[in-house]
Amino acid sequence: MNGFYRSKVMIALLIGMPLIALLLFVLTPDLEGLPLGSFTALMISSMAGLLASTTLAVSVINERTQGVYDLLIVRPVRRPHILLAKYLAVVVSVIAAAFLSLLVANIYDWLNNSPIDIGSSLAEPMMVTITMACVSCAVAILVGSLVRSVLLGIILTLYGGNQLSAVIVLTSLQDMMSTEAAAIIGLALAATLVVLAVIMFNRKLNS
Repeated sequence: MNGFYRSKVMIALLIGMPLIALLLFVLTPDLEGLPLGSFTALMISSMAGLLASTTLAVSVINERTQGVYDLLIVRPVRRPHILLAKYLAVVVSVIAAAFLSLLVANIYDWLNNSPIDIGSSLAEPMMVTITMACVSCAVAILVGSLVRSVLLGIILTLYGGNQLSAVIVLTSLQDMMSTEAAAIIGLALAATLVVLAVIMFNRKLNS
């Protein structure tokens, strides 16, 4: 996504998320000994993907309604590639921000003499975050390809993407299946939604 790495959203993800997690952890009195790493994982897994996917949906909708993609007809760039590039840029950015936040949180726990294994404490939260980010952002580009109203796009992305990704992850948190199995299902669903989004994106532009 053009300018995404320099955007306010990326700054909020990379800088704001660790700070917000630490602030909420300090201000929440009754956590029953929950480490900052676990607390951050719970917050990051939903908030980071939610913020980024909403931005992605709005970006696609605005560029469609302004005719930006029509200008690419005379350029040697396939329009679906632009959509896929946006998706990958946002997902990678969310993963990077989540990794930084979780790393900072686990280092904080380690410095406070909490008995943690940083490697294992990062693996499962990162798997959950990657799954939720992939699914919510896939919903975002599908919504962006189908609707022309920014408000409707935001609503569908907020409730559709977040709820769908949360349902998949909750199956592993409630021991209905392993985290790895939930991740495989989530990634397969995300891939299906991305393919569907590309198909609908082409149809909308060519109609």
